[in-house]
Amino acid sequence: MPTNSEHAGHRSVVRRILFIVITVLALLTAYQIYRSRPAYQLQLFNTAAGWGYDVFSQGRLILHQPTIPGVAGERGFANESQARQVGERVISKLKGGKGLPTITPDELRDMNISIP
Repeated sequence: MPTNSEHAGHRSVVRRILFIVITVLALLTAYQIYRSRPAYQLQLFNTAAGWGYDVFSQGRLILHQPTIPGVAGERGFANESQARQVGERVISKLKGGKGLPTITPDELRDMNISIP
């Protein structure tokens, strides 16, 4: 028949194993949450000149675009939808890793972006 010290030793081993299992599960959960965050986030905003967008990477602002890119002057997008469309194109270019995510006037025309 096991003694009290043997029971205590057995409980100690079980506690250590449970601690290790719970710690590993917590670390795996934290890693999955970190990995599931999108690499880029788009945030739209309204200004006196129209609509613009910000692009964030892992919560850090990497691009602030209050005006239509490639258009002279301080002209914002006519509406939120247009700002979103161009911002999403920029994010697509960033994900592709093809250098700077520039938007050309031809691309603006192809997306039917109204340029005031």
